[in-house]
Amino acid sequence: MMSSLSLRARSNLLSAMPKRFASSLSASKMQESNKQNKESIKMTKLDNGILVASLENSSPISRVAAVLNTGSRDESHAEQGSSHALRVFSNLATRNFSSFGITRNLDQIGAQLSISSTRENTTYLLESVRNNISRGADILSEIVSRPELRHWEIDDAKSRLEFELEVYEQQPELKIVDMIHKASFKNSLSNSIYAPRFNVSNLKSELLSGFRQKNFTSNRLTLIGLGVDHDDLIRFADQFRLPTGSSTRQAARFVSSELREENLDDLVHVAIAAEGVGQSNKEALASAVASHAFGSVYNRIKYSNGASRLSRSVLQLAKESAGVTSFNVNYSDTGLFGFHLIGSTNDIGNLAKGLYQELSKVATSGFSNEEINRAKNSLKTSLANSLDSSQGFIEAFTKGHDHVNVEEVLKSVDAVQSNDVNAFVKRVASSKHSLAAIGNLSELPRLEELRV
Repeated sequence: MMSSLSLRARSNLLSAMPKRFASSLSASKMQESNKQNKESIKMTKLDNGILVASLENSSPISRVAAVLNTGSRDESHAEQGSSHALRVFSNLATRNFSSFGITRNLDQIGAQLSISSTRENTTYLLESVRNNISRGADILSEIVSRPELRHWEIDDAKSRLEFELEVYEQQPELKIVDMIHKASFKNSLSNSIYAPRFNVSNLKSELLSGFRQKNFTSNRLTLIGLGVDHDDLIRFADQFRLPTGSSTRQAARFVSSELREENLDDLVHVAIAAEGVGQSNKEALASAVASHAFGSVYNRIKYSNGASRLSRSVLQLAKESAGVTSFNVNYSDTGLFGFHLIGSTNDIGNLAKGLYQELSKVATSGFSNEEINRAKNSLKTSLANSLDSSQGFIEAFTKGHDHVNVEEVLKSVDAVQSNDVNAFVKRVASSKHSLAAIGNLSELPRLEELRV
């Protein structure tokens, strides 16, 4: 992997699941003092459709993010894995830079370039000291706008894609994320952010160029600058020469199904989900509060079973170590709300039954005001911490500029009513569910048995 370039996939759902096998983020990353709420955001919509947004954060480091509103959900069946491949192949030659030239020029200015993708967005983030950001933006525009995708370079780079798939396949905490999406959606959002094995050989130059031509368009591009002069950012935007195209995408359709992957692993992962709500839905914040009230990853206490409602009621049913958390992910048009269970083969059946009993209990009696207030405080801490980092700010802005004003966001959380949260939980409990599971599933009841 090249020193100045990092490639990574990111799942919104995974970020809401416990990182049982991952190290903690460094404290410095979690506490970037960008003071983003001290300055107003400047925005300009260019004639070609590019949205330019900047914020002066008084940081010695400038950051420019090219965020394209496209991801794996925009892939057709034949194009599955295109987003993953383009992420991995992003350091290959462009019209004016060789692969070596990209790396050397980034190293010469001490810049870092990272590429991440979700089901809905692909983000190219460049970071450098302020006086080098202009040169870095030149390279960024080349990578985003003018990749050559030469077939011989793609053939050589496919070993990296294969390596990522091997790592992915050995991590059930990653696979369960894709499986619950596949079990929950009939199309679009069912696509994995990783390339399926059956289609790797088809991810060639012509197919990838066609996918880019349709989805990497100027009207889907948002250029976000932190610590960058707004006029300079508008000038940088002129270097991103992308075709125009449609910004519409296929609507996601929720389905109730069950997806089980049997193996001999005694550590079983189970995800159970119902259809959630989209980012702009009025119930979006209520769904987030409900997740924290049940017990999300942010409620977890290290080296303990935790003090969340789910931990107290469900984990006591296990004889061996186990984990449970709720998750809530909001996409542009819909979402997923559900629960992630981890337990031994012998315990997983009782854990799943206990989870449904607790969900039914909350749907009937509701959360108390004390539980709702505790959940609001947890959610506010989570949102404030996220907005305090550059990456979190960029991710929030892609959902809408009203998501990045910390004071307004916290006020919106405070305004959520207990009745709205309890009504949302009641709807989730009575709606159709989907289930995904990995491991030795001999003791895990079928979905219809759990709902009896």
